[in-house]
Amino acid sequence: MTAVSEERSGRTRRAPCYLTPIPPAGDLSTEQWAGRACYACGQPLTTGAVYCGWARGRAGVHVLDAEVWACP
Repeated sequence: MTAVSEERSGRTRRAPCYLTPIPPAGDLSTEQWAGRACYACGQPLTTGAVYCGWARGRAGVHVLDAEVWACP
């Protein structure tokens, strides 16, 4: 489907979740921080989740780093 036909049909193409920049760890929800939800859109993850790296963060001397996963 071309961009013109997408525009005419009213559908918009959004970037895949795994291309979204990783936010600081303090901005993640509990489910996102635990790796049970997509870090970009917040949807629950099932099979095929894509490993995206680490969300980094600190609260004083406490390290809040968390591995983040995205929708397939």
